[in-house]
Amino acid sequence: MARVIDPVKDGKRRLVRIKQDKIIGGVCAGFAYWLGWPTWLVRALLVILVLSLGSGLLGYIIFWIFMPVASELPGDYYERTGQ
Repeated sequence: MARVIDPVKDGKRRLVRIKQDKIIGGVCAGFAYWLGWPTWLVRALLVILVLSLGSGLLGYIIFWIFMPVASELPGDYYERTGQ
């Protein structure tokens, strides 16, 4: 079972999987929130990495295993990811 932590601590965003907006494991949603990028852009970049280098899939699986899960959807998630 993955660790569950708060997505924001002391005003700083943490890199966490966000399962409330997941397609597979919430990794791309977590990166989108952490970087402040649109979720679709992070997912598109992952697809490009998988199709061109193949390394994106391995990276996704590693992050899926080791990234902690957000305890709840951050209050500013939709604002930061442009949804």
